[in-house]
Amino acid sequence: MPPVRLLELRTTYKWGGGPDKTILLSASRHDPQRVSVVVAYVRGAHDYEFAIADKARALGLTFYEIEERGKFDLRVLGAIRDIIIEHDINLIHAHDYKTDLFAYIVRALLRRRALSLLSTAHGWALLGTRGELYRRLDLFLLRRFDHVLAVSHATKNGLTSAGIPPTSISVLHNAIDTETWSPSRGHPGYQEGWGSVSYFPIIGYVGRITPEKDLHTWLRVAALVAQQFPHARFVLVGDGKDEVLLKELQHQVGALGIAKQVVFHGYQESPLNSYRTFDIFLLTSTTEGLSNSLLEAMAMGLPTVVTRVGGNEELVADGHTGYVLSAGDVHGLAQAIITLAQNEQLRRAMGQAGRERIEHAFSFIHRLQRIESLYEHLVGAQSTVISSPSTAVLSSSSSTTFGNK
Repeated sequence: MPPVRLLELRTTYKWGGGPDKTILLSASRHDPQRVSVVVAYVRGAHDYEFAIADKARALGLTFYEIEERGKFDLRVLGAIRDIIIEHDINLIHAHDYKTDLFAYIVRALLRRRALSLLSTAHGWALLGTRGELYRRLDLFLLRRFDHVLAVSHATKNGLTSAGIPPTSISVLHNAIDTETWSPSRGHPGYQEGWGSVSYFPIIGYVGRITPEKDLHTWLRVAALVAQQFPHARFVLVGDGKDEVLLKELQHQVGALGIAKQVVFHGYQESPLNSYRTFDIFLLTSTTEGLSNSLLEAMAMGLPTVVTRVGGNEELVADGHTGYVLSAGDVHGLAQAIITLAQNEQLRRAMGQAGRERIEHAFSFIHRLQRIESLYEHLVGAQSTVISSPSTAVLSSSSSTTFGNK
């Protein structure tokens, strides 16, 4: 039996997002001699579009779908407890504030078991008073976990500022399979059926339609670019939890006078064709952890224009692989796109530099090896006293060291 018997625990909706790509791909590629994996997702009882189960089973994973009725369904705790006992789990890896809470309570219920707790801080997309309450609750819980992974140095800085000891945090950037996400993959086909006009530039976004992505700013940027490039197209791939924000954005498109130039393409199971069609990738978020969509765009050889939030600056080398500007800087973001659109050589050079950066610094295989070492360290620490703890920083450019709480 492998030394690490891992439960990946997550809650999300519909098709999930960037963290879910990482969770499922990691689970399918762990070394079975080091780690055995069970994946469990908590989903709302009325989320009839939930599709993570299909993805997990297609990868051959041991997968549980736990239905939740209401904000806090005690039956979920029982289901998690049963999974832990059945599979002799010794490490829970949680991925959001709700599963952090479930993991914390279940360990208390199973206090006679040697059970380590790890959480990944993907970045909080929590807005308003309720969001701040959830963030504070999560920070309370994370201080009591054995270890915390931050997906960027910016995320780690936020955690330490909130009182979590630096020695309890490792930075482990998200990473990507560069064979799947390659400029040689996919077919640029979205221009077909748009008419006889050759559209240029095509500016793209892939991701959730959610408030923290600030797609209102994205569309205002599009309107300015459209003034310079009347044959431009602006393509948004993805959807949200409900249709409210999408309808707001569709109304805004009409008010800006760019309805004929904006395409809302909805959710795509594999957006390879989307990336192949884009000339430039635009990300206008007001908060990020480390964007999987940005990783994908760079791996696909696209120049990128992004906001200076979260881990964006750790991915995009400003002026080399793309441009980084302040969140909400509509004119600056638009000018960056115009500069790229006017210079084909610059677009190619930045796109190639971005691809090379992903290949060099954000390899999925290297990330997997580092996280397996961390898992083994945490499980071993249950029975081994470490006399001299060291600072834990796991990044795509650092050696693997771990620290104790």
